[in-house]
Amino acid sequence: MGIFRRSGGVVAREVNEIAQNTAAGGSVYARSGSSIGGLSTAIASAVALIFSAVSLYHSVLKQPELGVHVSPVVHYTRDANGNLEVFAIPMTIANHGARDGTVLDIDLTVSREGGEEVKTFYSAYSVDGSFFVPPGRFDPNQRRFERVDRPKQPFAPIAVPGRGSFSGTLLFYKKGKAFPKMVTEAGNYRLNLKLNTTLDESLGQLDQLLAKPVAPIELVVRLPYYSESEVLKGGTHRMTNAAWSPPAEDAPKDKTEQ
Repeated sequence: MGIFRRSGGVVAREVNEIAQNTAAGGSVYARSGSSIGGLSTAIASAVALIFSAVSLYHSVLKQPELGVHVSPVVHYTRDANGNLEVFAIPMTIANHGARDGTVLDIDLTVSREGGEEVKTFYSAYSVDGSFFVPPGRFDPNQRRFERVDRPKQPFAPIAVPGRGSFSGTLLFYKKGKAFPKMVTEAGNYRLNLKLNTTLDESLGQLDQLLAKPVAPIELVVRLPYYSESEVLKGGTHRMTNAAWSPPAEDAPKDKTEQ
């Protein structure tokens, strides 16, 4: 499949050279009265046509094909004096198609593994590393923690160019009522991400036939420790991919401890 990734011009030039060389060779046979030359020319022309069509599709016509890659480490925190639950998820959205695609927004659903309750979150902001600055020190005179600015940008639709990608950290805020909270203790949590996209349909029905829906992304993350006071003062808790290692109670014991 590597040949399909080259530019359409390179592929077309190579195919045309092959066709011309084959045709030239065929003409020699044709002059000698052989029918092999005409057959070779027809085959070369058919091959050139096929390669040109494939090159045109992969370099120009192929609809956006978005793939989502989520970091194995996500973060949980609170906002607005601890009332709003927030998930910070680093991700990359790669476009394997030739045409641009746009992510309008992203829905996140969260459930505790083994539980039935499901909460929905929406993509609200994008942030950089400054968002994860530790909380300020406690001021005994003011009886509160020092303010630490956590800058964030309102989420905007993400345009992913053909053969391009987007990488960033997005903040997801819970929809609906603030209570009850989803995360209140350590454990495993199931995350499901669904991208709402819009695709170029300038070619009408052809685009509708070629379009590929973006499959939802699901992962299970483990929260090994939880502190209500930590998140209330603006701290974050790391949640790691549960596939990395078994929980402490299931980990094999050292022989010396048996």
